Amino acid sequence: MHLLRVLVVGWAAAVVGMATPASSGAVAGGEVSSDVEAYVESWREANGVPGAAVAVIDGEGVETYVSGEDGDGDAVSPETPFLVGSIAKTFTSKLVLDLAAEGRISLDDPIGKHLPSGDLPSTTVRQLLTHTAGFTAADGLAVSERYDNEPGALRRAVADLEHHGTPGEYAYNSADYLVLGALVEEVTGRPFGTVVDESVFASLGMTATTAEADGAESLPPGHRLWWGRARAYDPGFDESGAPYGYVASTLDDLTAYAQALLAGEVLPVGLESEAWKIQEVTGTKRGYGFGWSIDDGERRRVHHTGATPGYFAHVSLIPDDDRAVIVLANSYAESRAPSLTAAAVDIDEIARGGSADVEPGDPLLSSAPWALVGLASVGAVLALVARRRPRSTWLRRAGAVVAAVLAAALTLLLVLFGGSLRFVITWLPDLAVGIAVSCATMLVAAASFAARPRPSSRAQSRRDQAARL
Repeated sequence: MHLLRVLVVGWAAAVVGMATPASSGAVAGGEVSSDVEAYVESWREANGVPGAAVAVIDGEGVETYVSGEDGDGDAVSPETPFLVGSIAKTFTSKLVLDLAAEGRISLDDPIGKHLPSGDLPSTTVRQLLTHTAGFTAADGLAVSERYDNEPGALRRAVADLEHHGTPGEYAYNSADYLVLGALVEEVTGRPFGTVVDESVFASLGMTATTAEADGAESLPPGHRLWWGRARAYDPGFDESGAPYGYVASTLDDLTAYAQALLAGEVLPVGLESEAWKIQEVTGTKRGYGFGWSIDDGERRRVHHTGATPGYFAHVSLIPDDDRAVIVLANSYAESRAPSLTAAAVDIDEIARGGSADVEPGDPLLSSAPWALVGLASVGAVLALVARRRPRSTWLRRAGAVVAAVLAAALTLLLVLFGGSLRFVITWLPDLAVGIAVSCATMLVAAASFAARPRPSSRAQSRRDQAARL
C-alpha cells in the first residue's frame, strides 16, 4: 500500500500548499468615487484578484482606480501591462473592415479566394467576423496556447484547425479570428503584429500595447485560482494567438482606445454602424456584430470581454451616452467568470449614482474542486478499509465495481469541458488535479477490493499458533 500512502500524503500537501494566500499589495491612489473604490475592493476579494485597474470615461473626462499588485509584486498602475484576451478580436475586426473599406476584400468573399482554408473554402469573411463559420469553441481551444512566436505562426495554427460545427450557426470561438488574422497577413503581405501595431496601436497613441512577444517582455505573470487562492502563472506570450487573445495593453492605452472609439476615430466610415449592429442574435436583445458584443437593453452597450489563463479584461462602451468603462484584472478563473464579467456594468451603475452588489461566481465550478478533495479522501479511506474488510466476496466485488464506476465517471467530466485534458489543466488547474487524484484513489480502492483481504494481526496470530501446534 505504499502507493496509497504516497497519494494521500501528496494530496494533503498539495491542498495545504495551494491554499496559502497570495500576497496582497497596497491600494494605489485613484480618482473615482469612494463607492466605486469600495465595489472594486469587494470584487477583488470575492474573485481572488491580486491586482486590478479600472477607468470610467464620460464626456467630462476620465476617472481611474488602480489597486493591488502585479505578478512581480509591484503596485499596479495605469501603465501596468495586462493581457486583454478576446478584446484582441476588436483589433482584428478593425483591420479586416479597413481592408474591406479599401476594396482589397469584400465581406462576402469566400475565404478561399484569399487564403488556403482547408475544408472551408466557401466560408465568407462575414461569417468569420460573426462566428458563423462552422467552428466550435473546442475547435478554437484545440489550437490555442501554442506559444508559437516564430514567423508563420498564424499560418501553422490555421493549418492545424479542424471544424466540428455547422456553417451558418452562431458559435463563439477563437478559430474564426485566427483565420481572419491569417487573412490580414495574406492580403497585406506583412506579419499580423506589424499591421496591427501600425494601423491601430501607433495611430491611436497606444505605445505600450503589443501583439508581439518582443514587446511583451515586461508583462508580469498573471494568476490562476487554486482552491480559491490566486497563484502566479506565467506560461509566456503566444503570437499565434494574437488575432483573438494575445495582446498586451495598459489601462492608459485602452482608455485612449475607448475614447477614440466613442469619437468615431477607429472604424472606417460607413462600416461602424454595421460593426456595432446585431448581426447574429445570441439572446434577448443581445447579439454579436463584427468583433463586438451588442446589448440592446435600456442602455445600449457595445462591449467585449477577454480572458486568457491568468488575466481578465473588459471594454464596455455606452455610445449614446458617450461613456465607457474599462476593467482589467491579473487573475482569471472559469468559476469567477459571471462575477468578473458583471463588474463593468456594475461600476457604470455606481458611477452614475446608483448601487450594485458584487455578483457571485459559478457555484458549481466554485465548489467542484472542494468536492473532489472530499471524494479523494473517501477513495483513500475505502482503499484502507478494503485491505482487511469486508470478508464477504460479494461485498468486496460490489465495492470494487462501485469504486471503478466512480473512477470512470470522473474521467467523463472531461466531456463537459470539450473532452480536452489540456483545456482543463490550463483553465481549471485545481479541478484537473482533483479529477486526477480522485480517480487514482478510486482505482486503488477498486484494486484493493478486488484483491484478497489481508488477515488481521489477531487472526494471523491465531493461525500461526495453530500451525505451531
